[in-house]
Amino acid sequence: MNSRELAIKTLEEKGEVVLRCNGGSMRPILLPKEAIHVKKVAPEQLRVGDAVFCRINHNLQVHKITHIDQKHHRYEISNNLGFRNGVIGVGSIFGLAVRVEDRVLVSDEELAERAE
Repeated sequence: MNSRELAIKTLEEKGEVVLRCNGGSMRPILLPKEAIHVKKVAPEQLRVGDAVFCRINHNLQVHKITHIDQKHHRYEISNNLGFRNGVIGVGSIFGLAVRVEDRVLVSDEELAERAE
């Protein structure tokens, strides 16, 4: 089992995990080798612009949600350079990137508001 597959298991068991960025397509949000803190969240808490840990095109990546089709529960996933990776279902999203190193992307308070 590779580290990304292990991260999915850890998210399921503990609700959060730290990953390392392994590419540059999410610059400047994520830089290579930075620590990405990911939390398991309810689908209703996801928003356009969120960086999510997901499986897209058979790859496990942290990329952005660029469109949400609420009716069909589908999410368009793209990198931060304008490349559209594709559309996935909620079952392919494992967690939300809430922090990168010590930079907060989504605060605990905002997550609580999204849950209401």
